[in-house]
Amino acid sequence: MHRFSLLWLVTASVVLAEGAPKTTKVRLPPSPAVPPAPKGLGELKAPDDNPSTPDRVDLGYKLFFDKRLSKDDSMACESCHHIDKAYSSGQAFDTKVGGKVNTRNAPSMLNLGYYSSFYWDGRMPTLEACSNAAWKGQLGADPDAVAAKLNAIPQYKAMFDRAFGGEAGATSETVPKALAAFLRALRSGTSRWDKFMAGNKKALSQKEQDGWETFKKSECIVCHAPPFFSDSDFHSAGIGEDPGRKDATKADADTNKFKTPSLRNVALTAPYFHDGRAATLDEAIKVMVGGGLKPGSDPKLNLVELSPDEMGNIKAFLESLTGESTFKKAPKLP
Repeated sequence: MHRFSLLWLVTASVVLAEGAPKTTKVRLPPSPAVPPAPKGLGELKAPDDNPSTPDRVDLGYKLFFDKRLSKDDSMACESCHHIDKAYSSGQAFDTKVGGKVNTRNAPSMLNLGYYSSFYWDGRMPTLEACSNAAWKGQLGADPDAVAAKLNAIPQYKAMFDRAFGGEAGATSETVPKALAAFLRALRSGTSRWDKFMAGNKKALSQKEQDGWETFKKSECIVCHAPPFFSDSDFHSAGIGEDPGRKDATKADADTNKFKTPSLRNVALTAPYFHDGRAATLDEAIKVMVGGGLKPGSDPKLNLVELSPDEMGNIKAFLESLTGESTFKKAPKLP
């Protein structure tokens, strides 16, 4: 395989529906460069066995939006993670392929590459494992069957060969790897708060600045620490009867604990909490400054006495955390 200045020429062997093999020459343009980390965020390191190359990131970008990744072509990853909602759902609960309803809210996919555990209960240790679980669970995929379906599309077959080397095309291993590579590149920063912290004192209104000070004074920052406004730990706010972290650890001490969600882009990700019970940001703030639904559930979560103006200031500050995403529109699919 030779790389030209503008195009890749790839010979892809695909198997047609009737079973007859066919060799097709596919010209692929060079993959776009991986977007740099937005201002306010640092770089991240991909695992050695799945580097964030432009070819893998671009392939995963397309797969994330492609309903053909599911068992019956009815649902893509994007179906529960919408661009305009900071890659969250907008629903309290979503439905899996096959009709079963999820029991937890679909969180934002932005900046996942900076974390070391995934899902509300932290049961998955890598983005590759998380992508594989969602592919088989939420999308109902039989990995080998979907891989064969993708390999019957010459452009996809060529993209997999280029991204991972060899001629195997899509496999049960390379599909989750491509998705994980895209998710590491899916980042959001450069919010008005980031610009303020970088020295532009006009980036925030006085109300937003007051909200930032109240956010710190009220110790919200203890669990929602910059730059991601999450401590990546697990806490209980006494919400619902869900076992939470205990599902992953089996430890009674972890009952009803959930991973601290990032507050970046939080103004776009309603409804809130693992069960989506808070329809608005005002409701979510009220629960948290009240010490949760069961005050004392976590020693770091205390009742805070705030005036309506102070609560409004916190909301204004949180709205200033809306940033720019590295992927702002759906891709053109093969």
